[in-house]
Amino acid sequence: MSVVASIFSIPAELVSGTKAVSKFLMLSALAAIDLNTSFSSFRKSGIRPIIHGFIISALVVIVALVVEIVIGIV
Repeated sequence: MSVVASIFSIPAELVSGTKAVSKFLMLSALAAIDLNTSFSSFRKSGIRPIIHGFIISALVVIVALVVEIVIGIV
């Protein structure tokens, strides 16, 4: 939708509607991931994958903040 909005002039009502649909779909995807999560499999895999996930998440946040600072948003 962002590509279409970049090329064509789209009414604000349609854009706000697509934002609402996007948020709903993102929440649905996160809920599906959560419902499929097995905590017993977390225990079996140990702490290393959890630490790995935390480090990756922290790096994503740091890179996003650096980009925002460089662009001048923050």
